[in-house]
Amino acid sequence: MSTARPREFYEAKYHFAEDAEVPNLPRLWRALRHLEPLGHTVFLDLGSGVGWAARLALSRGQARLAVALDFARRPLVIGRGVTPEARWVCGDGTALPFPRETFDRVFSFGSMEHFPDVAQGFGELARVLRPGGRAVVAVPNFYVRTDQPLEFRATRRGWEAVIRRAGLEVVSVGTDSGPAVFKNWRPVRLLLRIGLKVISLVPGLRYQFVFVLRKP
Repeated sequence: MSTARPREFYEAKYHFAEDAEVPNLPRLWRALRHLEPLGHTVFLDLGSGVGWAARLALSRGQARLAVALDFARRPLVIGRGVTPEARWVCGDGTALPFPRETFDRVFSFGSMEHFPDVAQGFGELARVLRPGGRAVVAVPNFYVRTDQPLEFRATRRGWEAVIRRAGLEVVSVGTDSGPAVFKNWRPVRLLLRIGLKVISLVPGLRYQFVFVLRKP
């Protein structure tokens, strides 16, 4: 895990440039499609990075408006160049700069575990989601570790407890098996991804949970 402070880590360089240049859009869409229909909705890509989910919501889902919010400015600058039709906001996921009940749909893929206060992040998600609105949140299993400065880890039961305390209903729980094995040809990373795929075959040890949520 990095010893850098969060903002320094994300602003010093874009650590996920490869995801920006060669995104795994089918993997992202498999999670995003749980929010269909997206047509005519107001959509938030929370912890967006370069905002590929916002782009998909607009281009494939036909959302009326897509907002991409991230803590770091660097990925937002990259994303704005690719998807200028989205709205780009630099903001804190634990203190969202939006009024209550702004969004019909919220999507967060592999981001909320890095918030400084995960419970507050889910509380803010619930606050800005309209009653009856839905969210999809993809978060890692307890054994997944990265080099990012902050990382909350939990089992499925642990994540569900945090989500329910925020006042959200768990509609369903899917899984995600992680990044593509041949994402790149760096030997150490390749072996790590193969290992994760093997572990992910064990029931209960899938790489990532995909929670479909609803605000009552």
